Amino acid sequence: MKTWPLALLLAACTACGVGPTDVIGAGEPARGFVQGTRLYFVQQDRLVSVSRPEGPLEAAEAVELLAGGPTSKESERSFVTRLPKNMTVRVNDDGFKLDKGVSIPVGGRWLPPVTRLSRMATGQLVCTIAAATAAKRGVDVDDVLVSVPDKGQVRCKDFK
Repeated sequence: MKTWPLALLLAACTACGVGPTDVIGAGEPARGFVQGTRLYFVQQDRLVSVSRPEGPLEAAEAVELLAGGPTSKESERSFVTRLPKNMTVRVNDDGFKLDKGVSIPVGGRWLPPVTRLSRMATGQLVCTIAAATAAKRGVDVDDVLVSVPDKGQVRCKDFK
């Protein structure tokens, strides 16, 4: 007597009338929350993001890490920086400005201030600032506009 209700329940669950469907595309898989900070270095003449455990950090703090160059492990993986050693820069969430009036000592001598950056160095700064700002705002890196001297507002994807 007790098996009859169980059999009826199983039949009802398996014969619900919903037919099979094709796979429905829903875009890219979820990325999830990335802890830490993303810095952008150069590998084989391409900008590549590297995750560091520090953070999340403000844009200026992330650029300070970036200016320190790749770690020894990152260098072993052929990551390099195109940022000049004598660069001084002012950074906020919206962009950066080169501090053109400051000479700094490098290797025992004073180097003149940097007045222009290469495209790759500019991309490193833009993408690192955008990544820090995006993490703070909860948006995608390529949704952040960054102000660049003499170029206006750009996005990280403009340098990839």
